[in-house]
Amino acid sequence: MPKKEVEKLYKEIQTALFRLIPEKWESLYLYASVIKGRGEMFFYYFPKRTILKPKPINCYEVAARFGINEEQYNIALKDLYDKIKSLNNLSVRKWTNITISIVNCLFSIEYNYNNILNSKYTDEQRHIYWEYKYLHTPIESLSKQNQDLIRYYEEENVIKPYIYTEGIYAEKNEHGTIKNTASELLEIQKLRQEDESNVVRNQILKC
Repeated sequence: MPKKEVEKLYKEIQTALFRLIPEKWESLYLYASVIKGRGEMFFYYFPKRTILKPKPINCYEVAARFGINEEQYNIALKDLYDKIKSLNNLSVRKWTNITISIVNCLFSIEYNYNNILNSKYTDEQRHIYWEYKYLHTPIESLSKQNQDLIRYYEEENVIKPYIYTEGIYAEKNEHGTIKNTASELLEIQKLRQEDESNVVRNQILKC
């Protein structure tokens, strides 16, 4: 892969991820597949630790959780997935799926080359295994069927992934913090609501 173009995409992916989370967090795990131009993407993050152990937050819950405009947030998610597809386009050996993790200021990408199209496992079954492995789902909390699934999946998927790791280097703003699109969207909505309230208030006063 062209080194400079790939490094540029890594940087853009990191920055996009930081901008999509409107609160402090400790770790993040993203799954994406790209097969013949199509696929899927989702990520989970663990909020900053409090007294209780935090539960992972799905990216598709963020808009409703923080009152962010869902349409604008989904556009930002699509833009992130487009960057991941561009990463696949730059690869000489086309990978089928990747896992991106950001933990302890380290950015890692696990490139997998499993033949998903001809796999006997469904997307849902792969998700169960992925959540067990990366989100540390306690195996005892799973059904007997899913516990067996995890054991069989590990035994049969012996192709070793290629893993790349580096320190994070997302761009910071003049305040020394990551510029956060999700927070910006929330702030813009609050300002719009205040403006609308002022308009209504002025109309009432005129009456």
